[in-house]
Amino acid sequence: LIMFLVDHFGNEASEVGNANWNFKQHSLIRQFALGNYKELVREITKDVAMLRYLNGYLNNKNAPDENYARELMELFTLGKGPGSQYTENDVKEAAKVLTGWKVNRTTYTSYYDTTRHDKTTKVFTDAFGKASIQNKEAEEYKLLVDMIFSKKETARYITRKVYRWLMYYTIDQTIESQIIEPLATTLFNNNYEIKPMLEQLLSSEHFFSSDYFGSQ
Repeated sequence: LIMFLVDHFGNEASEVGNANWNFKQHSLIRQFALGNYKELVREITKDVAMLRYLNGYLNNKNAPDENYARELMELFTLGKGPGSQYTENDVKEAAKVLTGWKVNRTTYTSYYDTTRHDKTTKVFTDAFGKASIQNKEAEEYKLLVDMIFSKKETARYITRKVYRWLMYYTIDQTIESQIIEPLATTLFNNNYEIKPMLEQLLSSEHFFSSDYFGSQ
């Protein structure tokens, strides 16, 4: 699971350029590997290595940087495809939510700078039920994560990625409906606790089917 999550978030040590920051991110992943995925995404959003790798430390009200906001939706939560449904406008609004975070290079910690934060109301599209996030300063990123994780497609996307990592890369319509959807429901209903979904998969007849021996 640690290997899966390191691969999933995909930060490159050579780009981050600080072994201490990389260590902090790996420690964070180890802490949450069998815990709550939504909480992990909350924490990694302001993780120093992530802020450095995806330019979050440059993101400010005068020049919103969409890099992390885009990856947050496309790679870390909703994915790309018909079910994800978010738009370019949603990425732009999410980038505004995430403005103001910086890195203390002495203490290896992140901190919030109110002078760099976009304090306007961020309005999202029908993909998120026209939700809006008003100025909440340093707490806004939590509201953004909650909004994204309220969509069940996030649970489906993460479930598919775990399935491909542990089982097999091909997911046909039968697997989608009979395996992925029940697993995603378990993940969603448990508020993104990873362990119940894993227990369901790893103790299933499907996991032990001879059709999948040696598939990974």
